[in-house]
Amino acid sequence: MWATPKRRRAEPEEPHVFRNEWTQRYLVVERDDGEGAECLVCHRPIVATRERDVRRHYEAEHEHYEAYPAGGERAALVERLRRGDASAAAALSDEERAVRASLGVAHLLALHGRGWGEGSLVRSCLEVVMREALPEHCNLVDEVDLSPESMAQKTLGLGRNLHAQLLDRAPNFRAYSLALDDQAFLGTEKCLMVFLRGVDHDYEVDEELLTVVNLADNPSVTLAMRFIGESMARLGLAWDKLVGVASTGTGFLASEDCGLVQLMQERAAESRRGVGGHSPLPHCAGLLHLEMMGSIELDVGGVVDAVAGWLALLRTRGVSSLGLKLLVEEAEMHHGGEVSLRCLTNWLRRGKALKRVFGLRRELEVFLAQTGAAPNGDLRDPLQDPDWLCDMSFLVDMQAHLAELAAELRVPGTFAFTVMDHVCAFGDKLQLLRAHLSAGDLTLFPASRELSGELDHQGQAVREVLASHRYQEGLARLHAKLQKQFEDLSVVKRDLDMFADPFSFPVESAPLHIREELIRMKSSATLLSEYQEENLGAFYAGLPPGCYTELQAVTFRAASLFDSSCISDRAYNYVLRNQTRLNHLRAEDHFHALLRIATTNYEPHLDDLVRSRSRPLA
Repeated sequence: MWATPKRRRAEPEEPHVFRNEWTQRYLVVERDDGEGAECLVCHRPIVATRERDVRRHYEAEHEHYEAYPAGGERAALVERLRRGDASAAAALSDEERAVRASLGVAHLLALHGRGWGEGSLVRSCLEVVMREALPEHCNLVDEVDLSPESMAQKTLGLGRNLHAQLLDRAPNFRAYSLALDDQAFLGTEKCLMVFLRGVDHDYEVDEELLTVVNLADNPSVTLAMRFIGESMARLGLAWDKLVGVASTGTGFLASEDCGLVQLMQERAAESRRGVGGHSPLPHCAGLLHLEMMGSIELDVGGVVDAVAGWLALLRTRGVSSLGLKLLVEEAEMHHGGEVSLRCLTNWLRRGKALKRVFGLRRELEVFLAQTGAAPNGDLRDPLQDPDWLCDMSFLVDMQAHLAELAAELRVPGTFAFTVMDHVCAFGDKLQLLRAHLSAGDLTLFPASRELSGELDHQGQAVREVLASHRYQEGLARLHAKLQKQFEDLSVVKRDLDMFADPFSFPVESAPLHIREELIRMKSSATLLSEYQEENLGAFYAGLPPGCYTELQAVTFRAASLFDSSCISDRAYNYVLRNQTRLNHLRAEDHFHALLRIATTNYEPHLDDLVRSRSRPLA
């Protein structure tokens, strides 16, 4: 007797509701009448709007579009299909796929700082893989041009493509700020990198390279200003929308007499006179490369210069200690194999390099005693001098605290009010550190505590040295410098606080023309719930159109101020690792393209480059 089959549990019916994420995933849009979906590629209607129906059509007819990865390139494809670009709907030919592959290789070489000649090595590797794994397709490699000339031209094409994306986005910016990074501490030819941070009406943030100004020929501040102004004009960026400047604080940029920032402030003020705005352009001189600035203020005993000299001696004399060998190799790797005394000095001012030297001080002392050579007198004395070792341990401890602050300022996706919070908290921390030193408490100074335990017979003396005025003065100098370099953010702190939490911000502290809108916002329970559930950008972007225009004008300015040093650090690390290659580039266009590729948050639209015949691809 046959068993009666069990009745299958009915699955819940999928709702017939169009979902916006299907547009990029399956290349469909909702029909104007709300009845189903329409394919962007073949324009056929899909009446039963369930995901399985939409997916079935996509997989059957247009799955070759999976070659376009999710993200910027996929979004660009959707935009072209929306515009009815027939060429975008056609499948790539074999020749175009080969060009696309070579563009992908050029992009990877640029990202990793590899030379264009290494395209030949990539070709050899591909030939080996194809010959062994897919011999029937081995001839496909022959169609991909990976010659050095082709890689160089494709790098330029990638740079232009990324700049074109910025050109499309820039007109949408409601406000923007600039970051000026001259990276004067690098042992390379000087250049001024100008970064742009813009915010559109949806509070989407773009941080991109605006331009690079060559400082090797010592151009005037006026000439640099002209270069930057021309770059802004090409993007359609008006001066009255510039709301802030961040910089490294060097004399060329921050001089009160004739610095580049002063010229920018004057130009921005002039543009605002016609629209009734007279607020000064805030300048933050301490956001970029804060660790470098802080360690200079705290190096009371010339520790970094001395240690850099010892490391240079290690490189020329050689050493048998494994720890010291690894230290030197790390320095060389960090600088792309080209290490000067200046590079070593600045390497020791960042990260944990000096801490590692402190841990290897015994091996270093033995090496210096064996060499018997010293560029500046007897090098054995500092490592045997408790006072100098206190200088070193103090700097190691303070670099660790500075690194924590720098890491907090390096978090992407936040807003400038977090900078104020972290800097203010670090100012309080400096006061606490001063109090601990005065009391001989080394709880917050682990390297100094280790030194004190090592010199147990002089432990009290170590505490007395650390409590001396020279360290107190160093901490006081750093505190004063931070306050000075971030004081312009204090001027706009009211706007930052109001942007961060409009519901807790006191109405009487707001500008008169904003108070009515702020009162109206505070009285809305719906907006309060949205504020608590969503991130700030989504909350402000979702405000009813035309209801909070004055308040949003303030929030656009607050959101567009530089909030981190992420993009500047990416450029710093890229230039540092690839000094040799970048210094030997013959054309500035290639240098600019490589920096744009290395620092951008955009994805290159390879298909635009493949189909465009107006740009050199071969």
